[in-house]
Amino acid sequence: MNRNEHFQTTATWAEARTLVTFEPKRPHDTGGRALQSLQVHIRDHKRRDLAPEDRTLEAHYGTFVLSQSQPGPEEARKRAIATSYGQTMRDRNIAGHDARIYELGPEPPADDVDGRSSAVVAWHDGPMFFLIASSVLSAADLERIAWSMYG
Repeated sequence: MNRNEHFQTTATWAEARTLVTFEPKRPHDTGGRALQSLQVHIRDHKRRDLAPEDRTLEAHYGTFVLSQSQPGPEEARKRAIATSYGQTMRDRNIAGHDARIYELGPEPPADDVDGRSSAVVAWHDGPMFFLIASSVLSAADLERIAWSMYG
């Protein structure tokens, strides 16, 4: 993975936990995909350090990424429900929490500079915001992974 000064790579979930103010959730079902990296967003676009409560944790599993942050109840809901992450959306719930599911887009023509639209599952759980995205896995696969974070 490329080095990005806006993120700090950590070796373990425990180490990542020391950089954020929330207890990270881990998926139990990753479809056999191994964790490749854990990265915490620690600097903004102007290279200013982000306060621990404003940081995002990203877990990269090769074919999908899981992002989680604790922006507070109102902002978490806004990010999950009011923000669009694709064209084909349906309302669902993940373990009783409002969610939006976006389907994987069709394979684009070879000359399409934008590429394929990712499948996305976005939900909020109280003050927490979660997003799982993939440009190769289906929305159903991502929904299964999301549910696995609740036991």
